[in-house]
Amino acid sequence: MSKKLTFQISHRYQSMRTGTVKVNGRQLATPAIVQTGSALTTLTPAELKACGVQAIKQDALDYWRSAADYGDLHALLGWPGVLVTAAGSEQAYRWAKPRGRKQDGVSFHDPDNGQLRFYTPQDALAEQKRLGADISQGFARDAGYFAPVDDLNAAAEQNARWLAGQPALAGNLAPIVGGGLLRVRRASLNAIPAAVAGYSIMGVASNVPVKEQSRLVTEVVGMLDETKLRYLPTAGDLHQLAAMLLAGVDLLDSDLAGREAAMGNALVGAERLHLDRERLASDQRPLADHCKCPACRTGVSRATVHHLLVTEQPVGERYLLMHNLFTINQLVARIRDMIAEGQVPAELRKFAAPCDQ
Repeated sequence: MSKKLTFQISHRYQSMRTGTVKVNGRQLATPAIVQTGSALTTLTPAELKACGVQAIKQDALDYWRSAADYGDLHALLGWPGVLVTAAGSEQAYRWAKPRGRKQDGVSFHDPDNGQLRFYTPQDALAEQKRLGADISQGFARDAGYFAPVDDLNAAAEQNARWLAGQPALAGNLAPIVGGGLLRVRRASLNAIPAAVAGYSIMGVASNVPVKEQSRLVTEVVGMLDETKLRYLPTAGDLHQLAAMLLAGVDLLDSDLAGREAAMGNALVGAERLHLDRERLASDQRPLADHCKCPACRTGVSRATVHHLLVTEQPVGERYLLMHNLFTINQLVARIRDMIAEGQVPAELRKFAAPCDQ
């Protein structure tokens, strides 16, 4: 598939901006959530769209490990929106033993069949192209936020060598590694060719304290070419999600809706409503007042979801998933409006404010 990605910035406010990504005849408004996790296997593409989902993510390594030729995933999954793919290098490194970390890729035993596999940066880009990705990501050796300094330096040096040999990365997202060390992050950024479409800010896992996430992402965003996409391939709870968007990230992974639904929780404003609590057994109110999500629009009540959860009927979790997806995407849409208007209310800044956690 021929891919020409453009990113047009519409409004700027402090480090934040709104914009439009256009690629392969598809488009999405930024900032935006890239949906991952259980929602992709639980809801139909039409339901995802009705909940405000613009982009979904798939891992190229999962498909590369199979002998099947899946072709374009838009057709396979029935997904009409933007498809983001991950190279899968992080997972490959988790499976690899130390001696499997080679100069030209990573060697690991496939957990499904024990077969020894060797995965390279070239494999990752080729697989993403075969899958019809609209937004692809470069292969990365990411040592992890809490890795020793020597490992962080080695990861940045390894990535620099790979980037030098990957002209095909032009038009895709290039990884920036380096844990919490600004010096290493800057060296990683300096190795990235100018032709890339944007950056993946690696190593900011959801277990990193929110205060440190905000510090790191704010510093890194300040170093980037402001005309290019900023992608953070992870997010934690609703506070972390809001904090990263206010730090200036354009695209952000999230499976928050699915994780909360699996625990029986509905996102109501900034709070969680625990639908398995007995006190909700006769509560006929919607999951949230004035909510226009697909579940609330059809008259699903708190009592209904409570009953479905306690009787272990899967549709209860589906209702929660749709509600949570809609709620998160409505929050992101409001943030886009706030950026366009040039003001972010104090209560949202307080909600997203880093705390010592």
